[in-house]
Amino acid sequence: MRGDFAFGTSLAELTRGVSVHGRSVEVRWVRKDEDLRSCHIVFVSHSEAKRYAKLLESLDGTSVLTVGETPDFLAAGGAVAFSVQSDALQFEVDLVHANKAHLRISSRLLALARRVVTRVEAAKG
Repeated sequence: MRGDFAFGTSLAELTRGVSVHGRSVEVRWVRKDEDLRSCHIVFVSHSEAKRYAKLLESLDGTSVLTVGETPDFLAAGGAVAFSVQSDALQFEVDLVHANKAHLRISSRLLALARRVVTRVEAAKG
């Protein structure tokens, strides 16, 4: 995780001792951009919005899933952006950026997304 966020401690506590497909889940706060490259998923807080371009550029060439929480996160190069609307957690996915990171997003997950950005939509933007 990179930046300031209210739920980080709760997330770390909830995932303590959890494993997925035999792999343990570890929540880490990263201070140096180069340390982000060793992660599988990077959550970038809204507090880092002014640094999105630099942070995301530091992950070029990696297979890291980038997740943010602001409306402009996808436009900056992120793959998944969360938001709360009408007291419901929603998310958008940018398949162009996910594919660039050599990641495949499940069709079942994409069906739940509020919006999915594809190559066609990205070219229009």
